[in-house]
Amino acid sequence: MKLDTRILKSRIYYFFVFIVLTTGLSAQKKETIVIEELQHLSDISLLPMYRQNSKVAMVSSYDTSGGNDDGFSGKYSFIRKEGENRFVMADLKGPGVIQRIWTPTPTANIIEFYFDGEKTPRISMKFEDLFSSKVFPFKAPLVGNEVGGYYSYVPIPYKKSCKIVYVGDGLKFHQIQYRTYHDKKKISTFSMAWTEEEKKAFKRVSNVWANSKKHVSNLKQEIEVIKRKVYINPGEKISLAEIQNGGRIVGMTFNNGSQLEGEHTDLIFRSTWDDDKAYAINVPMASLFGYAFGKRAMNSMLMGSNGETNYCYLPMPFDKRAVLELEYLKRGKEFQPSLSFQMTLYYTKEKRKSRKEGKLYTVWNREIPKKGRPYNIIKQQGKGHHVGTILLCQSIEKETSFTTGFFEGDDVTIIDGDMRMHGTGSEDYFNGGWYGVADRWDDGFSLPLHGCLDYSIPLARTGGYRFYLGDKVNFSEDYELTIEHGPENNQWQVDYASIAFYYGDTPVLNAINPSLETTKGFDAPEKLEVYLNFFNIQSLGFPYAPVSVNYKKIKEKEVFLFHSEEDWISVKTSLNLPVSDGTYKLYMSYFKSSNSNQLRLFQRQRPISEWVDVSSDKTEFIEQQFMGNIKVANGEAFLTFKTKGKSGKCDFALYRIYLIKN
Repeated sequence: MKLDTRILKSRIYYFFVFIVLTTGLSAQKKETIVIEELQHLSDISLLPMYRQNSKVAMVSSYDTSGGNDDGFSGKYSFIRKEGENRFVMADLKGPGVIQRIWTPTPTANIIEFYFDGEKTPRISMKFEDLFSSKVFPFKAPLVGNEVGGYYSYVPIPYKKSCKIVYVGDGLKFHQIQYRTYHDKKKISTFSMAWTEEEKKAFKRVSNVWANSKKHVSNLKQEIEVIKRKVYINPGEKISLAEIQNGGRIVGMTFNNGSQLEGEHTDLIFRSTWDDDKAYAINVPMASLFGYAFGKRAMNSMLMGSNGETNYCYLPMPFDKRAVLELEYLKRGKEFQPSLSFQMTLYYTKEKRKSRKEGKLYTVWNREIPKKGRPYNIIKQQGKGHHVGTILLCQSIEKETSFTTGFFEGDDVTIIDGDMRMHGTGSEDYFNGGWYGVADRWDDGFSLPLHGCLDYSIPLARTGGYRFYLGDKVNFSEDYELTIEHGPENNQWQVDYASIAFYYGDTPVLNAINPSLETTKGFDAPEKLEVYLNFFNIQSLGFPYAPVSVNYKKIKEKEVFLFHSEEDWISVKTSLNLPVSDGTYKLYMSYFKSSNSNQLRLFQRQRPISEWVDVSSDKTEFIEQQFMGNIKVANGEAFLTFKTKGKSGKCDFALYRIYLIKN
């Protein structure tokens, strides 16, 4: 049936119309490779379509020796030098097109692009201006920076070759992803002067990416709609919809999204296409919509949560029959509420083009990989292309202090037996950078195609998502994506959960079936490392004993330096800790100094420790000294430092606090 004006005014369709049904570019008479690439960036109905006449690969600054110097020193950031301070970042052979450029460390130095053996660069600009929106066609929203990473999805085609040269010092982290065509595809080499048709195509992408949540007035394609009130009890398995005679699902929404929040992810969404014996989609429903550690977290242009509405606009073509169902796993005698949703399903009667399109499949995994081997996100055979990844991870390492250092691990992609892409760090894979740094990868933040789902140093956990449009990674025989846990050799113990989305001709081969064990929440770690930015200074002694608190570096360690011109200090703080209530052993790392004498910790009037000698003739670092027990209630723990000094001065340099649950 045709959509009426009431449906068009609903909140649902301002996702759907711009993103799903942007097909106008196909009518361009003067289509170029730039227009073709921009069409893939705006028309997600093309996602199922194979791109088998090409190979996707990436050049990056990863440490080829197997270490963790993935750009820090710049040693692996170039393939050769051509004169003083001229570093060749990539030397690509065509015909091909650069589809993505990423870095967390752009500079004001010049970057040059030489095409087809030319002696003069067609692109010569500040490296940072590839992402600043100051120069057309490198304009938002296809370029930008957030969650610590700078990215560009502006297509840069080349007929014969493309050499990229960085001029100056400071070249560090980068990734350059490109598609090489292995037939005689006609490609016009990049020009800064775009045609009117190319500019219109760019504008369409900009509208889709920037305005995908605005209302529209009409819809030109005929859509079938199934609406259903869904009720499900623990232990039940119900059918959501069954569509016969072939077609394609182009969108689905579920309201009451807050019902999926919480520790457990035991409501399972499943789909089956045609005569497949295995499920095509078999994932926890919360995970499918990008929930992270029990909360709504993802708001991408393709899927996620918008208020109480969970949405998915990944096209799902099928040949004969589509079956959707839910199962609510029963947790023994534990109380579980009944759940209810309003489901709206959108589909067309256009059958899958079996020679040109794949079916949508998901690979869901939950695992604590053994030390020495990477975590496997997807390992698949057949023909297809990878279009998205959602990843959650939390360290459970007991041998070292809890941090997110496991996120130093690199992603590695093996396509048809060849290692074609090697990343530079886990957050880098998600177009991010600099985890734990303020206003970088430090909190959840969603962008159209990528984002950070969550970040917590005390809980040693994080997560991210990334979707591929024009840069979807195609394979002909087999495909594998892994991620390393730890800086080198997979030495950290980490609890992972992930979903990989791919279109292909072969059902899922290596996915696990969601169970009560694999859908339970991530356990809060027994040990917490509390960084200084989690301190909330409540009060600084009495008026007649003023205390200053400043950040300072001592022996390369950033500390809180408490200072008073009196011979004593009293400072009350509050530790904001997203952990369960209880009693914790408190350890502390600090510096002894000549202006310190004795220290004692209190929780309100209750002493945590006895007086501890913190004096030294020279600056001396004390690591993880046990101080006593502290109580945590409602995620908060009050802590008072009382310090005696010397000679009318008093200093105390605090580095870290560590908590281990009793």
